[in-house]
Amino acid sequence: MQLGSGTPADGRQALAVKTPADAKTANPPTLALSTNPTPPLTPVLADDGDASPIAFAGLQASRPDLSSALASPSASLADVPAIATPREFEHDLEIRRDSRGQTVEFGHGAWSVVYSAVCPEAAPASPVGSESPATTNMSDRVFAVKTPLRRDAHHILKAEALLLTRLSRIPGQEDHLVPFHGYVSASHSLVMDALPLTLANYITSQAAATRENFSTSTMFDPVLGMSKWLGLSERLVKGLAWLHDTAQVVHGDIKPQNILLRPHNPAHEEALPHDLVYVDFTSSHDLSSSTAGSNSHGLGLSALTPPFAAPELLTISALTSSTLAPSKASDTFSLAVTLLTAVTGDLQLYPGAGSMQCLAMSRDGHRVLDFVRSGVNCSRVPRKGTVERLLSPAVVKDPDSRIHPAAWFDLIKSEAKTLLSAASS
Repeated sequence: MQLGSGTPADGRQALAVKTPADAKTANPPTLALSTNPTPPLTPVLADDGDASPIAFAGLQASRPDLSSALASPSASLADVPAIATPREFEHDLEIRRDSRGQTVEFGHGAWSVVYSAVCPEAAPASPVGSESPATTNMSDRVFAVKTPLRRDAHHILKAEALLLTRLSRIPGQEDHLVPFHGYVSASHSLVMDALPLTLANYITSQAAATRENFSTSTMFDPVLGMSKWLGLSERLVKGLAWLHDTAQVVHGDIKPQNILLRPHNPAHEEALPHDLVYVDFTSSHDLSSSTAGSNSHGLGLSALTPPFAAPELLTISALTSSTLAPSKASDTFSLAVTLLTAVTGDLQLYPGAGSMQCLAMSRDGHRVLDFVRSGVNCSRVPRKGTVERLLSPAVVKDPDSRIHPAAWFDLIKSEAKTLLSAASS
């Protein structure tokens, strides 16, 4: 599949990425609502592990000098130079095919499709800020290539690439973001690490295992188990604090499908065996940019998904606004609802509700805990329990009154310490 310039080294015919025939005149609505989570713009394992590649060429370009931005571990946002153009991906890739000859896709979203790809060369460049040597043999490494589905998405993905270039230069990004390898300007595509598991997949699998091994002794706990849920909450809230306070960016579309899990070896058996990283900044709001607060958010907000979207974004005035931007407070709400799905094990959150009922309940999102307590998963959200104590400050109706991520992180740590002390006494 051709995502850049040049001809594949093996001479095979490359496929051209084409946008829909009506893309020239397509004008997306301000907001496209869905009661179901949109398909992930994040990688998941393909069913066929023996997928064979087809070739396409990446764009050859010089790599920006990042030494000044990463010279010191204490470098701050102010140390990162202004970004005028996205970092270009400078290596050839091959989009993978399955045994039936179909291209391997990780998922579709409102604006793009994500393909699975490999690098036939000896070593593609390490992502910006990575400490891994660029000479490492990565021929077996799988990449996620995010490509626009329509022409009016070109500037959206370029803006995301520009933001990811900036974020990749900020110390700490490797703990909270999917590694970004660069942008292919010829096809408006982003190249990132492919991670095998989304939080949505993980929650679904854990919920299925819990149902198969139901026990009255754990029916009042999150489906992940309280220890793993607290660990997950700590890491995601810490990542949110980094995004807001260090990176100065609002994600804009936090939900289980936009969080990836990277395996690691936990210190003890009950700990969550994954790092958690954020992906898909299509709807983000760059607070460090001189254009922050501009009129450029109508398109990005089209990916909002109830019930994860904050209620203030779902009002009539918000839905008809062309200048509305997501906020730190709306991110906080979205993460709280994401964590709530990890409690109940149900990504729909309101099972059985129709689209209009789901929208109505989402507009009253400050009552989300009460809504869940009136449903089939009520036992996992007991009144005045751990889940309510940790999530209720993040879902209050007034956005300005929602808890700050740093204070939220401290609250979770304190609750975890209290539970650990009670368990050991």
